[in-house]
This record gives sequence, C-alpha cells and structure tokens, in this order.
Amino acid sequence: MSEQDLIGYGVDQGVATITFNRPEKMNALTPAMLQLFFRAVRRAAADPESRVIVITGAGRGFCAGLDLGVIGTGGASDAPLPAEPAAPAQWGDDVGPDLSRFFSGGWNELITARKPTIAAINGPAFGWGFILALHCDIRFASRSAIMNATFARLGVPAEKGSGWLLARLIGSARALDLLYSARRIDGVEAERLGIVNSVLADEALMDHVTAYARQIASVAAPRALAAMKAQVWSALDDPYDVAFADADKEQDLCTQTADFREGVASYREKRAPNFRGE
Repeated sequence: MSEQDLIGYGVDQGVATITFNRPEKMNALTPAMLQLFFRAVRRAAADPESRVIVITGAGRGFCAGLDLGVIGTGGASDAPLPAEPAAPAQWGDDVGPDLSRFFSGGWNELITARKPTIAAINGPAFGWGFILALHCDIRFASRSAIMNATFARLGVPAEKGSGWLLARLIGSARALDLLYSARRIDGVEAERLGIVNSVLADEALMDHVTAYARQIASVAAPRALAAMKAQVWSALDDPYDVAFADADKEQDLCTQTADFREGVASYREKRAPNFRGE
C-alpha cells in the first residue's frame, strides 16, 4: 500500500467519507498519515460535491492514535508535509463565517471546515484518534467502540486541545476523571457521559451515519449549516449579547441568498429543496 492510500476519500450523495486506512495497525497514525488526513479534510471542505464530512476507520478500529513505533525515532513530529498546489476557489472555501478567526488550522481542520463533520467511531479510538473524534461536530459509536485519553500513562498532558474540548463537552469533573485515570470507556459509557450522540450495533453504525449525513446534505442549505456551525463553535465563550448580534448578522446575510429563496419556495410548494450553495 502506498502512503497516499493510507487515507481513503470518496463522495456520494453529498457526503464526503474520509477513512483511516491502516487496518493491520488499527489505523495508528504516522506523522505523514496525519498530514494526509488534514489534506483530505481540506479537500472535502472545498469540494462542491460535498455537503457533509464523515470520518471513520477501516477494519475493526477507528484510530489507535499515534503509532508508538515512531516515538524516539525523530518521526513523531506533526510538522506539515510540503505545500500543496494552489486549488481554484470553490464555494466550500468561503461559504458562511470563517472560524479560523477563533481556531487555527492543522489540528482544527475539522472545526474550521465550513461543513458538518461527523465521526463514526467503529472501534478503538485512542490518544490522537480520540482527539480527532472530539474535534468533530457530532459523534456516533458502535457498541464495540473503545475510547481513552492515554496521555497520563505516557507522561504527557492532555494533548492537542483535548482538555479544552472534553471540559466543554462533558464538564470539568468528568473530563478530569477521564484524563487523570486514562481509563478506557466503551460506546455505551461514552453515550452516557455525552461524548457521543448515540451508540449503535456494530453492523448498523455506518448505515445509520450515512443515512443521517445524507439527510442533512439533502435538506439543509450549505450556508445555513456553515453559519450554525460557526455560531456554536465561536460562541462557546462569547457573551449572550455577542452571540445574539452575530446570529442577527448571519440571518440578514442568509436571507439575501438564492438558497434562502429556494428554501422558502420549496416549503410553500411542499417539495424537497434543491440547494446549490448560492
């Protein structure tokens, strides 16, 4: 398998699916593989055929985190690969508010992508794999999924913003419990804690996630999705009045779009909308 094949990419019915594809290693990440993943997220964010981005893993695992075999070899850095060729601008590059005002690129590609991101956690999600799932907007897990933040056992702090994300998802006490203990949790406990939206039978996970993502892609206007994503992520620490004013501003912008007119027309005519991201 070539290095480029370590990250799968495909788009179908408005859903871009990005797959960690190193199943013999439970999709453990090498630094080059991580950068290829970030490139795939940027590709999906700019792809006019993509409305929703789904992340999953090949085989029995989601992502086992950093391949510990590269630690101490000088290859554990997540420094970027050589620059990519400039791509022509697409509506996906600039539709809706720009979250890079609040979140940098790199590890935050999943947040700054102006499209919904969904993690389908189909097996072990450890360390960096767990963190990448936390960076998604929505998470679904299979019953055999296992997650943990392994950092304390490796002698390092909560890496790559995971402490910030966990505390906002489940509260400080529960976040610190997971971080201090480095204990493993299954999909059922992850649902109880609020880390995942729901847990499904192993064989039902991908069908559920795919249907859910396609439903969003087919009925939701792209600019509205981008605006709502920015509202939630950027308002985590904003005062209410700031969030309210930003919502009014985005509403005014959305009502000037062709998609708004199409949305109103389709509602009145009792038919499915045909949004074009315009």
